[in-house]
Amino acid sequence: MNPPLPAAFTIDRGTASTSAALVAHLDGRARILAAGAQPAGAPLEPLLASLVEDVRSVSAELLERMEDWPALERLESATRPPPSILILGPTEAAVSALAWAAASTGWRVSGRHAVEASEVVAINGELLDPDLETLLIGAADPPTVGERGPLADLLAMVSAALARRTDRPEVVLAGGAVEAVERLPGASMIFAPAASSRPDVAGHPLRDLLAGLAAARTDARDPGAVPDGRLALARVTASLAALLDRRVELVDVGASASTRILADPHGIIGQVVRVDAALAPREAIGDDAIADRVLAWSTIRADPATLRDRVRNLVIAPWRDAAGDGARLRLAAGRAALLRLDDGWRLPASADGRPADYTADLLIVSGGAFAVAPAPAVSLALVDTLRRPGAMALAHDHARVLAPIGALADEEDRRRLLTDLLEDALAPLGSAILATGLRSGRHRGSLRLTTTDGASDQVELVAGGVQLLDLPPGLVATAELTTRDGAWLGVRSHRLAVDVAGGLGGLLVDTREIPLRLPDRPERRRDLLDAWQRPLWSGIEP
Repeated sequence: MNPPLPAAFTIDRGTASTSAALVAHLDGRARILAAGAQPAGAPLEPLLASLVEDVRSVSAELLERMEDWPALERLESATRPPPSILILGPTEAAVSALAWAAASTGWRVSGRHAVEASEVVAINGELLDPDLETLLIGAADPPTVGERGPLADLLAMVSAALARRTDRPEVVLAGGAVEAVERLPGASMIFAPAASSRPDVAGHPLRDLLAGLAAARTDARDPGAVPDGRLALARVTASLAALLDRRVELVDVGASASTRILADPHGIIGQVVRVDAALAPREAIGDDAIADRVLAWSTIRADPATLRDRVRNLVIAPWRDAAGDGARLRLAAGRAALLRLDDGWRLPASADGRPADYTADLLIVSGGAFAVAPAPAVSLALVDTLRRPGAMALAHDHARVLAPIGALADEEDRRRLLTDLLEDALAPLGSAILATGLRSGRHRGSLRLTTTDGASDQVELVAGGVQLLDLPPGLVATAELTTRDGAWLGVRSHRLAVDVAGGLGGLLVDTREIPLRLPDRPERRRDLLDAWQRPLWSGIEP
C-alpha cells in the first residue's frame, strides 16, 4: 500500500478575494496541483473542495491517497483593511516627515494638520471624531526654536480634546513631542524617535515602529488571526533573494493597499506599504481627479462619466467586471497603482557615498489586476511604470502562494518549500530590457539574440518604441546590444551583452525615455498607449 501523500492547502485571504492552492509531493518534490480564487467573504470550504475535484477529474488515483482532504494542513496568510491615523505637528515640515513615515508603512492617513497653518477648528474636529484610534504627534529632537511655541499650543489642544472623550485613542509621541508627556495624563502613549528629514524606503526606527503598530492594530481587530500577509511577503522575498543569490523585487497591488519590497542575499534593502497605491483608492468614489488618474492609463473609448463610474465600481466590487474591457480597465488601474507605488521609492546611498542601486535581477508581481491580462501586457505594465535602465527577469505569483509560504515561521522550512515550488509558483513572464540612450537616425541600434541551443536572430531597434521578441519559457539567451551612440542600460558602451530568460511574454525591449513622458492631451495620450498595448492583447476589436 502506498503511504499517505504529504499535501497541504495554501490560502491567501485578501481584502477583495481569497486565493487557494493545493500543494502535494510528487516525484520527490512539492508541486501545485490546482489553484483558484473567489470573492472575499465567501465560504472557504467550497473553494477547497473545487480544487480537489479539479485534481480528481485529471487523476482520480492521485486522490485515493488524499480522501480526508478537509484535514490537510493549511498554510494561511491574510491582508486586512489598513488602520487609520491622525497626524499632528507644530509645522508643515514636521507633519510631512511624519506623514511619509506613516503612509509608507501601511497606515491610512485620515488627516494631517500643522498648528502653524492655523487649522484649529479642523484639528479639534478630528480629535473628537469617535472613529479616531491612533494619533501621531511629532517634532524634531530636540524641538527647534520655531517648533516650541506651536508644539505647546498643539499639546494644549490635544489635552483639552482628549479630556472630553469617553475613550482614549492611542497616542504616539515622536521626537521632541515626548518632552510634553505630562500634558496628556491618562492617555495610552507610545514613545518614538523623530521622523527622518530625508525619508527613504530603508529601515528607520520610526518607520519600523509604525509598521509594527499597524500590524498589531489590524491583528487586534481579528484575535487569533492568521499571519499578516504583507509581513509574510517581506519574509518570503528575503528568503527568495538568499535562495537564488540574486536581488529580488516584489510588487503586490491589492484592493486596500500595495506593497513593494527589494531584497538581496543579505536581507531587505527597502520596503513600503502604501494605502494610496491600492488598485482603486476608495477616495476615487468622491473625487473625480483621483478616478481620472486611473483613467489616464486607460485606452477604452467612452464618455468620462461612464468610465469614472466603472472606476468607482472597481473600488466597491473589485472582483467584478474582469473580462473584455473590464480586464483592460483593471490593468490600467494596476498601472496607476504601480506609478503611485513608485512615487517616493527612494533608496539610501551606499556607505561609501555611491548612488543607490535600484536594480533587481528578478521582478515578481502579484495581485488580481495582473491575473486577467496576457503575459506581454503585464510585462509592459511593469516597464511602463517601474522604469530603470537595465535587464531583468519578470515573473508572476499567479497562484498567490508566496505570502502563505512567507507565513512559515522557520526560515529553513520556507527555503525548502520555495526550492520545490519555485517553477510552479512563479509563472515566467519573460525578460525586459530598458535600453536608454538610443537615438533615431541613420545608425540605429541593433540587438542580436542567441539562445543556448544555437539559434540566433538580429533585429534593428526603434528609438522611443517597444518591441516584443519571441523567447519561449525554458530558453535562456544572450542579448547583444550594439549602437554607435555608445550609451546602453545606463552605462557608456558601444556593445553590451546581457543574459535573458524566456517566458510567456517573451523578451520585451523598451527604448523609450526614463521617466516615461506622455502627451498631456487625453486623445493623443490614449492613442499612444493604445499603439503600445494593442499588439500585446489578442482579441481587441479595432
